[in-house]
Amino acid sequence: MGLLFLLLISLAGTSHGQDILTPEERLWLDQQPVIRFAPAPNFPPVEFFNEDNEYQGITADFIKIIDQQLNLGQKLEIVQLKDWGEVMSEGRSRGIDMWGAAEKTAARSQYMQFTEPYIRLPAVIIVRQEFAGDGIEALVGKKVVGIENYASYEHLQENYPQLNALGVPDIEAGLRMVSYGAADAIVANNAAAIYYIEKNGLTNLKVIGESGFEWNLRFAVRDDWAPLLSIMQKSLDSITALQKRDIYRYWINLDSSDGWKFTKDYMLIAMAGALVVIVLVLFGWGWRKRAAVNMQRLTQRIEEQKKIEEELKNLATTDELTGTYNRRAILEIAQTDYQKCLDEGQPFSVLLMDIDHFKQVNDQYGHEVGDRVIRAIVNVCSDILKVKKIGDIGRIGGEEFVVLLPMIDHIEAHSVAEQLRQCVEKEPIQCVENTWYSATVSVGLASLEHSEKFDELLNRADMAMYQAKKAGRNRVAVSQELVAG
Repeated sequence: MGLLFLLLISLAGTSHGQDILTPEERLWLDQQPVIRFAPAPNFPPVEFFNEDNEYQGITADFIKIIDQQLNLGQKLEIVQLKDWGEVMSEGRSRGIDMWGAAEKTAARSQYMQFTEPYIRLPAVIIVRQEFAGDGIEALVGKKVVGIENYASYEHLQENYPQLNALGVPDIEAGLRMVSYGAADAIVANNAAAIYYIEKNGLTNLKVIGESGFEWNLRFAVRDDWAPLLSIMQKSLDSITALQKRDIYRYWINLDSSDGWKFTKDYMLIAMAGALVVIVLVLFGWGWRKRAAVNMQRLTQRIEEQKKIEEELKNLATTDELTGTYNRRAILEIAQTDYQKCLDEGQPFSVLLMDIDHFKQVNDQYGHEVGDRVIRAIVNVCSDILKVKKIGDIGRIGGEEFVVLLPMIDHIEAHSVAEQLRQCVEKEPIQCVENTWYSATVSVGLASLEHSEKFDELLNRADMAMYQAKKAGRNRVAVSQELVAG
């Protein structure tokens, strides 16, 4: 990106020899010791942090030009946060002063103010190749993925209640879900979709139309910093159309149909190549030995592709640290199992489990030991569930886990919870040489008592877990509703 950026700066004539700010704006800017700017951490190609934690993308190039225009020096502090939800939370609490690529909404306008849009991106509907139908109307009753905390997901929920909308943490996970059949469609911006489709080799996807939502991305500044809003708008206005075009062309192909041409052409070439190999194998032109080699290579490539696809599918559903189900996967399993038990009038129980005093473990021994404790507890619980041939366990937070017990009533579930708790307490975990740690867990139990949503059942288990902690930890607490019944 270096050569392009130098070209852009050389063309930014508005900042050479003339200050675009008023004396009052310049004074206000000079009086600020720091301006904390938090980009969306994982929104390529608009803005993202690469593997070296370097801020890159369309907005990053805009920021470079603005920085040059305003002579910000060390004032601008790029803050890397975990996800977009944390960016919004820090904006509300004044932990940061400015966002990058943001859609203006009524809720966000209560604490942030926005520039005019500097980039517009349509939200398209992406499905698997075999999907029949076009447009949003074809998705009625289908499982449609949206990105949590994104304005496009809010638009989906508010305007299309007939869809089975499901929130996921990021577009990459959503695309994988659609590719592997865990969801029917995803609503996402075309540029980011192309980026991740090519990155992950998800060649079985296609676009069936626009969703009716368009991102009008703007810079957002805290609502008590009116001078900064004016400063940012002036800076954006001074960036030339040529500079903007060069940035866009570097990061995205503005013709959405061309953006998908790579994927479609790739598939056609692959299919044609496979057909040629098959023809050679079948007819061989008398070269039986070569045909056998070709068939062997083709078979090997197919097996390798299947292995890659399986690995990607596992990545989308597996918690990297523990190897068990991640939050999204275990909650999907929960919804399916719970609904089945509800429909058939069968019992269903859920446990929420939290490691006691886990922060002290990290503080005293470090995060490496903390990770070891988490893995050990999951292994203990997984082994017990496998022996009993019941339930599933998944990690839903840092040191928090959920255990699903379909077809298990509250009496048997309480016995299982006590066995898990006792076995965890007895498991020695090596911290450092000759030092062992005995972890304990607090467990909340809730069982299906009437026709309620799974989220309500999970919430009862969560409250029971906090009752266990409040009562002294290292114990099982049962939902008060169940006790009252």
